[in-house]
Amino acid sequence: MSRRNATPLTREDSSDVDMEASNQSSANSVCCGGGSRKLKAGLRVLVKMIENNKYEMAEIQKPRPSKTVRGGYDYYVHFMGYNKRLDGWYSEDLIDMKQIYVGRKVTNRKESVQVSPGDDNRKKVNRIGQTNVEYVLATEADLQDEEEDTPAIRKARKKEELEEGRRRNIDMIVLNGWRIRPWYFSPYPEALTRTEGIYLCSWCLSFWPSVYAMKSHMSVCPLNGPPGKKIYEKDNLSFFEMDGGVDDVYATHLCLLAKLFLDHKTVYYDTKPFFFYVLCEKDEEDCYNIVGYFSKEKCSADENNLACILVLPQFQKKGYGRFLIEFSYLLSKVEQKTGSPEKPLSDLGLLSYRSYWLYAICEFVIGHYEHNGTADSMKKYMSKELNLHITLPKLVEITRIKRDDLISTMTSYGIARQNINGTQIILSLSMVDKYFKNKKEKVHVDAKYLKWTPPVLTEGVASGSRAADNQRRTESFLGLSSLAED
Repeated sequence: MSRRNATPLTREDSSDVDMEASNQSSANSVCCGGGSRKLKAGLRVLVKMIENNKYEMAEIQKPRPSKTVRGGYDYYVHFMGYNKRLDGWYSEDLIDMKQIYVGRKVTNRKESVQVSPGDDNRKKVNRIGQTNVEYVLATEADLQDEEEDTPAIRKARKKEELEEGRRRNIDMIVLNGWRIRPWYFSPYPEALTRTEGIYLCSWCLSFWPSVYAMKSHMSVCPLNGPPGKKIYEKDNLSFFEMDGGVDDVYATHLCLLAKLFLDHKTVYYDTKPFFFYVLCEKDEEDCYNIVGYFSKEKCSADENNLACILVLPQFQKKGYGRFLIEFSYLLSKVEQKTGSPEKPLSDLGLLSYRSYWLYAICEFVIGHYEHNGTADSMKKYMSKELNLHITLPKLVEITRIKRDDLISTMTSYGIARQNINGTQIILSLSMVDKYFKNKKEKVHVDAKYLKWTPPVLTEGVASGSRAADNQRRTESFLGLSSLAED
């Protein structure tokens, strides 16, 4: 993005959500006294889901005054049967206000009753004395505000307070021309949550309430990419290494951004114990724009080489997640340490890692044979399968993948057998073919382009960093002071 013409709304064809539809006024809302009627939390309505453009059953979790329509309301809803990352604020024009459902307790019923419209599991009430909830069309009385202070209402308020900190609070972010709909809550300043969206500087990730404020900042921003040291660059991809205790402002901005897309991320402000490795694409003006990143503890008791990983939504499904994982293991190879991601992994995370671990095992085995980069050139070595005897310690040493991760991968794919000579790794022709296709079609790290020396930590401070320089200056000053006193 040009520093002079830092116009962020240039890519409208991204797969992310275009928020303009939410600015329209409600055409079918229930009106009362010149404004829209405020619906209570707990009611269920049909909402036009932005992702599939279909009406789906959703439960209202919280109303708020509309940011765009005077007298109107927006509603934070959870879609029944869907991942909560699809939860979000929806304006009244996306809600069918003519079909509003309210829950009623069902007890002592012999007949089967559907528990709730929109529930996939179609639970039924069959036993006498069993209490459950049935959702029916609301009456006018159901839509009246309740002011009484009953135990049920107090319980609902307490639940509301707990949910408040987990509810997505940002409607939209704009970063380097992409309009992106966040998935989860992130603790940005509260004042920004009352705007239609926030605007991030492409280089320092500082956040602004308007496009004009962001453009004004970017015209004078001293950066053209992440701070820290550039340790890798090939073609248009680069990695920058940052010490969370040195470039703490950028690291905090990065963590706030990451929290919008990572449900269980908890580190926002205490970034000192971590290194951050930011992957960027270089544009035609030699500016480096963030694609994703991973973090790594400076001192990990569990030998973890990755604590947190994120690829921004607009760059997903392009192989960058695997690229980040591969880079983390390249650093482990240079350090001559074994590494593993922080656990537990999500189901998707485990699939991504096992895919890389299998790739690394295949690369090791195939590297023992002459070939021209195709599966056909390997057929002369095998009839149905390719095998190699290897000890696990040797495989760990070459790949720098922890022993338990290797064992779980080989067990999962059924490629290891034990005999008197040790572990025998057996690859099918289809696995070999998939390896070569992956090698050719996916983006991979090229170790020749890494310019990196592992930092040496002294009391948690990385050598070669500004923090280390400051520590040495402090120690020198204290030493001179003690000499003067003597």
